[in-house]
Amino acid sequence: MKKKIAIVAGGDSGEYTVSIKSASVILRTIDKNKYEPFLITIKGSNWNYTDKSGNLFPVDKNDFTINIGNKKVSFDCAFITIHGTPGEDGKLQGYFDLINMPYTGSGLLPSALTFNKYFTNQLVKHWGVAVAPNYRLIKGEKINTEDIIKKVNMPVFVKPNKGGSSLGTFFVKSHNDLLEKIKVAFEHDDEVLVEEYLPGTELTCGAIKHKGKIIAFPVTEIISKTASKFFDFEAKYTKGAADEITPARIPENLSEKVKNLSKTLYEKLELNGIARFDYIFSNNVLYFLELNTIPGMTEESIVPQQANADGVSITELFSMALEETLSKT
Repeated sequence: MKKKIAIVAGGDSGEYTVSIKSASVILRTIDKNKYEPFLITIKGSNWNYTDKSGNLFPVDKNDFTINIGNKKVSFDCAFITIHGTPGEDGKLQGYFDLINMPYTGSGLLPSALTFNKYFTNQLVKHWGVAVAPNYRLIKGEKINTEDIIKKVNMPVFVKPNKGGSSLGTFFVKSHNDLLEKIKVAFEHDDEVLVEEYLPGTELTCGAIKHKGKIIAFPVTEIISKTASKFFDFEAKYTKGAADEITPARIPENLSEKVKNLSKTLYEKLELNGIARFDYIFSNNVLYFLELNTIPGMTEESIVPQQANADGVSITELFSMALEETLSKT
């Protein structure tokens, strides 16, 4: 009997369309011999199943079921592919926990914690991993840019502290522009992180747990060609705006260090499913930048590229994520 899988997409962040694209790839490439997929889109309080003809069927939120004609459909697992809230910040995980619905990816606590960049940095730093100097601002508090630049050297990145995308993130070179960019970042979140820019090689590493073992994929080197000089929303989703080189053109010992650190953090943060760790190698030091617990899953996305370089097809990647979840039910 095929397992019924709800591919949950959409959400309430600026990455809605990216999530829908990820979901369409999962829908198309999932192993149809093992799984029967259903596309469930979430936008605010509107939760619907969309069939192949584009017809919408509302989701019963009491038990996460749908009714198609006279037939009630229950799901064996939810494949969460929402970037940002409510799929990446623990809210959806809490709902699924309440109704005992198995789901892919990390649980409520790791999702909520790692969605907060400041908390994640504090924890990672506590474990002895280098992080960029940063300064957190909370909406409503007085902004003193002089205090900020005493603790964080210019140039800096200004970004929403809690966010699943790069929207509202700015590379700021001048003290004169700092206040303005902080105010714009506050339009995306009630907390803003000012983080010191570290020149170096940008690296990222995907990881997954399968049959209880954490697997780190080959490391990717990212070279952004945008004006911002970092892997922002434009660089991520504009064709040709960034070079993503897998495997990264770095020494083998550095590659192993990145993979081992990714596996260590995956374990310490009690993650599950597919995750991606971002780093910068600057002045011979490997700095942790941030973590993505629900990375993009289009064929062009980084983790599928890395898996492919490791001999794992995108279909196998999705099966690995589902098998790990379903093996615990």
